[in-house]
Amino acid sequence: MKIVLTYRMTHDWNINDLLTAYKKILQQAIDEIWKNTTWKEKRVKHRYSIGNGKFKYYETTRLIPYFPKTNEFKRELRNKLLKGWPFAKHYVDSAIKTAYSILESWQKNYLRGRRKRRKPVVKRKFVRVKTTLMKVEGSKIRITVKSREEYLELDYSGEWFYERIKDWKVGELVIREKDVYLTFSKEVEFSGKIKIGIDSNLMSLDVYHPERGWIKIDLSDLHRIAETYDRIIDGLKSIQRKAPKRISRLLKKYYSRRRHRIEDFLNKLAVQLSREFPDAVFVFEDLNKLKMLENGSRKFNRKLSRSTWSKIIQKLSYRVPIEFVDPAHTSSTCPRCGSRLESRNGLVVCECGFTADRQFVGAFNVFVRGLGVALSGVEANDLLPDEPGGELRLMKPKSVVRVDLGGRTFLHVPPKNSRRTDPIATESEAGCRDSGLW
Repeated sequence: MKIVLTYRMTHDWNINDLLTAYKKILQQAIDEIWKNTTWKEKRVKHRYSIGNGKFKYYETTRLIPYFPKTNEFKRELRNKLLKGWPFAKHYVDSAIKTAYSILESWQKNYLRGRRKRRKPVVKRKFVRVKTTLMKVEGSKIRITVKSREEYLELDYSGEWFYERIKDWKVGELVIREKDVYLTFSKEVEFSGKIKIGIDSNLMSLDVYHPERGWIKIDLSDLHRIAETYDRIIDGLKSIQRKAPKRISRLLKKYYSRRRHRIEDFLNKLAVQLSREFPDAVFVFEDLNKLKMLENGSRKFNRKLSRSTWSKIIQKLSYRVPIEFVDPAHTSSTCPRCGSRLESRNGLVVCECGFTADRQFVGAFNVFVRGLGVALSGVEANDLLPDEPGGELRLMKPKSVVRVDLGGRTFLHVPPKNSRRTDPIATESEAGCRDSGLW
């Protein structure tokens, strides 16, 4: 398995001419591909919600885009873009590759109804540097701007991430006006065969591990951060007319703080999860938040908009293998007989007699789908008890985290020289002392 990590470092290069020229030919490449795109009519099936989890299906005709990808077209496009190009030729190849990547991303969103039939427009200045434009010697990289004339040099040995990737292979770079993104890759052997199912909920991630049972990952602190800053931002917006400039500066500050605190939480959570389950394949539901927003109330949609499932998956994907399964009916299908479950007082019950927590059922069914098994035919004795096997809460960096699944106790041991001494547990302090954990 190949792991790719990306890190950012600042620079002081004077490369505005290169950035401007690259942006121009990138847009030219998109224009040429768009102009030669073939649109074909195709009968497709759509659906819309009629409530209670039911949908009505209908057929319609859609225009499907097909981009030109023949070698002849790409050769002609390259020759056209090279006319008057003052920098190294490989930047043109990079621009063509990036143009196709942008258009394919647009195509995917267009087919899902998230984009209109409008040509993508490049708004930001950046340069994608291919490995053929770089010479790597240890931690030093020399980037060709003009062949045999102009070069850029950088050394990442003094950066904070150097020890993590000093033996890794350097990949493509992305240069912006004030910083550069470096990618590093490494081939690793994944020996683990265990899959764990993860049910994504508003306030938690519920994990089903075939050996360790059900573990609930509490995300209430994450929602508290988002909710607190949303309240501040909403209050500022309500008085923005009184002092537009001052309130605009405050809004920018609090938007930035909100984003940075959430990113910090998610980074620590991803690190902790990858360490807690180092030899496991993480199986997630392939959720579509936009469809979930269509049928919810205003209050529910506001809570749903604060969810960060895709960001959690993105950050985990840098560290562990990720798989996706169909999310349909994972929390409402009986894992014993495959029938539909009914909700009663926070639990789900089935006619066959099966009763369990809804979030446990969701996590278990995601796990079963990850194994490629239909959601039916599972014997009752094959299930672990439908009680949380432990509670995993986000801790400060370098904390020692232990999960006692038998006693359902979570113990946080702070690092040395730390002022924090309050362990978070799911049982009383007396019970923990009696069990010998404290």
